[in-house]
Amino acid sequence: MSMSTAYIISLMWILVLAGTTFFNHKKERNTLFYSSLFALSFYLLAHVTNTLYFTTAPLKEVLSSYYLFYAAVPALAALGLFIINRKKLTVIMQITIALLCLEGIISYAIHIDRNVVALNAAVVPNYAGASKWWLWDIRNIISFIDNISIMLALTLPRIYQVKTDDVEEAYSIQTNVENYADKFKPSSKIDMTKAFLEVSGENLCFFDGVESQKNKNAAKVGLLLLNEAIKLCCYEPHRTKPVNVFGRFIYWLRS
Repeated sequence: MSMSTAYIISLMWILVLAGTTFFNHKKERNTLFYSSLFALSFYLLAHVTNTLYFTTAPLKEVLSSYYLFYAAVPALAALGLFIINRKKLTVIMQITIALLCLEGIISYAIHIDRNVVALNAAVVPNYAGASKWWLWDIRNIISFIDNISIMLALTLPRIYQVKTDDVEEAYSIQTNVENYADKFKPSSKIDMTKAFLEVSGENLCFFDGVESQKNKNAAKVGLLLLNEAIKLCCYEPHRTKPVNVFGRFIYWLRS
């Protein structure tokens, strides 16, 4: 990939991140907003560094530091996203962090390959662009997949879970989940969902308003089972139809 092409792609990426940040702010998704704001600021800094230094420095100087720089960028981005999301790490965010780390490792390997010792058994380091081999292509592929993963991680909100302390409200939600589960065709997963809902309802109904430890524990168990039932049937307050296989996959990424 030429430097000019990389510059254009980097600039487009900044604009996409800016749009994502605005979108999360408008939707009041605080964790995703902070994550996208961090990503925007971080990649904007990387873009400015690339523009001011790597596009003007001599080729030999660029090769000695370019891949080191772009090994540090994804590694630090992964660290920042982990710190921001450490209490609410979704599956897609875990995948994204892992891919960022992998991209950093491969970029460092290419730095060694082009500056220290060739990793494809060549006699000298692969300094020239003509020496390109599959490791360089793997980095480009991982980077492309990583960008898609980052966008999904910054736009897919965490799955809906009940966090209320109001037992009456929780029981009302339990009824809504039960009505939603009834729309599915019979299956072992739906049978398990209804079993969780039945026991959840019993525990929530058991709460008689007396603030005893026994009643509190029963309500907590009811909420735990209700949230497990929600996960099994992929319930969301706005959802009116059963989810398909693709919907379940997206739901899994958000969990």
